[in-house]
Amino acid sequence: MLRSSNRVQTVYVRLMFSRIGEIDTLNEKYQAQASIEARWQVEIDKILPDLSPEDQTRLTAGKSVSLLKYAESHWTPQLYIENAIGDLKEQIRYSAKKYRQDNQVYVCEHRDIKGAFWEKLELHHFPSDVQDLSVSVGSMLYNDRVLLAPDPHNGSGVNLEAFVDQQEWQLYAYVDSTQRFIDEFDLHSAANDEDDEPGSSEDRKRSIITITCHAARRSHYFYWNGYALIFFIMLSSYTLFLIPPHQMANRIQSGCTLLLTSITFRWTVNRSLPTISYLTSLDIYGILGIVYLVINIIWHAAIGGLLFENVPGFVSKPELKLVKIDRIAFCVSFGIFIITHILLLIWLYCVPLKHRRDMQKRDDQLKLAKSRKPAKNNGPSNVKRNDPTSSYERIPIN
Repeated sequence: MLRSSNRVQTVYVRLMFSRIGEIDTLNEKYQAQASIEARWQVEIDKILPDLSPEDQTRLTAGKSVSLLKYAESHWTPQLYIENAIGDLKEQIRYSAKKYRQDNQVYVCEHRDIKGAFWEKLELHHFPSDVQDLSVSVGSMLYNDRVLLAPDPHNGSGVNLEAFVDQQEWQLYAYVDSTQRFIDEFDLHSAANDEDDEPGSSEDRKRSIITITCHAARRSHYFYWNGYALIFFIMLSSYTLFLIPPHQMANRIQSGCTLLLTSITFRWTVNRSLPTISYLTSLDIYGILGIVYLVINIIWHAAIGGLLFENVPGFVSKPELKLVKIDRIAFCVSFGIFIITHILLLIWLYCVPLKHRRDMQKRDDQLKLAKSRKPAKNNGPSNVKRNDPTSSYERIPIN
């Protein structure tokens, strides 16, 4: 394979999520099919000999031409997918086009991929979480050879219609691209660095572009089958204060039944989540409910014990001081219960749901920007229709 010059070659990358499949929260991965376009500037004299007279005329006129077997005799950025799981199904083809913006010729690598991708799923705000679904594109060459950058003229996008998990997730149209670098410590990888001094590779990095779309979990199911059930269990525990304090056994027995029910329910919910080292918002709420139940059970045992020691016959009457204290304890505990839930609702609105509002705002801004563009430029990913190298033609990947 021929090498490029020693200058840094900038490669512009964009990606279209053509289809997003199942999002597997338990195993932190998702299925997707995507099309990647990477373009870089070349000298026209280097590709003209490989073209027919007709294609040379088309290229000079600013039209796109196909390049057959381009990678066999020309330089390419040697791209790879960093977060792919297993072997991806890939189809690669090349084209060239002379851009009107700078009157330069660019070669475009069209890569259609299909497979599973790993994604670190942040579940702090589960079930009100918004997950990032990303594809990270890297180059086998160091950043002193290749610099990957988001395409400034053609933005990335996502096909909202071809989304398998629409019943469980809401997919947003907004897609962002981030550039980052990873350190390279392999001193023996000198396949592309024959002219470098020994040991210099440890100071170099590899360029990575991460294109990310966003999906919000449809959380109504968990609100009713998670938060609501825990709320009703906690609320039911306050009915135990209606049992006379001297019937301590009945209070404790009923309270322990509610406690075991709450613990069993927590184990059922945790089966649908990956093993993580932190608590989700639903976990915190469930543990808070258990704490309320334990405190109430301890109080029932304490007030019953005090009645047994201080009241002859172990019979509680409304005029007894301990009975009045029991009523005061009910009012205080129930007041804390109400205040806690008010604070919880405020936090839910200001923190987890704020992320959803921000994503919806970006979606609205994207739709507004598209509506202001000429009709020929409208598209799901801000693709300029007058750019043949930007077309997302799908080739079936078997």
